[in-house]
Formats: sequence, C-alpha cells, structure tokens
Amino acid sequence: MATKKTANKKTTKAKATAKKATAKKTAAKTKTKAQPKKTSKRTQLPTPHSQLPALYAKLPNTRRPPNTPFIPQQTITEVTLLLAQAKEKLEAYAAHLRALDRRRLNNIGVKREGFAQRAFRLAMDNPEFLPHYLERERYIDDYDHYVLMQSAVDEDKQVSELLHNINTENDDVFYTDGLDYYAAVKEAAKRRVDASEAIFEDLSPFFRRKKSPDTPETKKEQLRDIKGYVKGTKEGIAMIENIKPKTEGGVHKVIDETFKDTAHYKESDQGEINE
Repeated sequence: MATKKTANKKTTKAKATAKKATAKKTAAKTKTKAQPKKTSKRTQLPTPHSQLPALYAKLPNTRRPPNTPFIPQQTITEVTLLLAQAKEKLEAYAAHLRALDRRRLNNIGVKREGFAQRAFRLAMDNPEFLPHYLERERYIDDYDHYVLMQSAVDEDKQVSELLHNINTENDDVFYTDGLDYYAAVKEAAKRRVDASEAIFEDLSPFFRRKKSPDTPETKKEQLRDIKGYVKGTKEGIAMIENIKPKTEGGVHKVIDETFKDTAHYKESDQGEINE
C-alpha cells in the first residue's frame, strides 16, 4: 500500500510542473503580442513643438572654458572712445610709412637698444667727440622722446594683449552658442519637427569638409567615375591594366639604334625609309 501512495504523489507532481510550464509559455506569448511594433525612421511621426523642451534637455551639455565676467557696455564704449581720441591725436604726428620705408629705417631691438643706451651715456660723458651737426641738447631731446615713446608703446602692447584675450574668449563663447543651437536644430530635424529641416539645411553646409585636390581618389570614387564613363553621364578616360605574375623566365633584350643622315636604321634587320 505504501508503494501505491508514492507513485500517486509522483504523478501529481509531474502534472503540476507540466501545468506551470504551459502557463509560462502562454504568458510569454501574451507579452510578445502586447509589445508595440518598432517604427522605422521613415514611418516615425514628427515631434510636436510642445515636446521640444524635454527633447533639448536630453542633449549633452557642451563643455565650455571658465568665462570671465562680461564687461559692461558702458566700459567698452568708454575704452573705445579713448582709443579713438588717441588715434585722432596721433594722426597729425604719424608718418605714413610704406613697407619699404619700414625696412629702410632702423628699428631698435634688444641688441641695438643696448648700443644706443651705451653710446648716449658715453656721449654725455665725452661731449667733445660729438659731430658738429649733432648738438648735445638735441641728443638729449631725442633720448627723452625715445623713452616716452617706448613707455607709450609698452602700454599699447599691454592694452592690445588684454583686448585680444577678452575678444578671443568672447568669440569662443559666441561660437559655442551657435554650435548648441545647431545641435538642437539637427536633433529636431531628425525627429521631423516642423520648420527645423529648413534651418538645418541652411546651417549644414558650414560643416561640410572640402576635399583638397591633392588627396588621391578612393576606390569607391574610382568605381563611380568608371560607371559614369560607361553610362555616358561623365566625360573622361579610364585606363586599367592588370598583369598577373607568371613563373616563366625573364627575357633579356638589347636594342641598338643608330640614326644617320641617310635615314637608315640598323637593329636586328636592315631597312630604308622612302619619303
């Protein structure tokens, strides 16, 4: 009697496991049927304008350098007016030099400045060696004018460096703003947002790489050209030569050509040219 009970238990367990397996299969089938079909890019519906803020929030943030605080507009206008006033004051004394004049005149660098400083000091200590057309007072005036102009030039270099640095950083920020806008328009054009494709087509030519004429053609470009020649859509000449390597021995040829006034030639055979 005990053996019959164990057999009955085994059969009931096997039936229960079979029922569970069938239930799992039916559940998986219902899940697969419930999943929506993936839409392709061509059949993708356009994104409405109300969803654009959420779309732009998903875009990656561009990395920017640390920006210095913006200069107030009043400060920029004041600096511009001061530079314009300085330009007006200097125009009356500026010599309009050409490139040839700049080469002809003596510019003072580190080496020449050391010589000029040393010559001035020795001239002040030994004025008896000054030429008659170079007076001591005039030499002193030239030196004072040189020192003043050098200080003005140094200040101008420092101001131009500051303006250049500020302008470079502002240019980078302004250009990055344009890149951010272009990335948003590109993403919107992919999602077929109304009026975004026209803006994308207007901005996309700025990012097309121009191929230099020195770069060799790729195999795809060569095949495209040859197909154009065959179809008659392109004009050109294509010469293709392919010689497979052979295991035969090479041939050694020696050709000796002699040209004379009688227009005879001699090679392996003799002949005559009749005009």
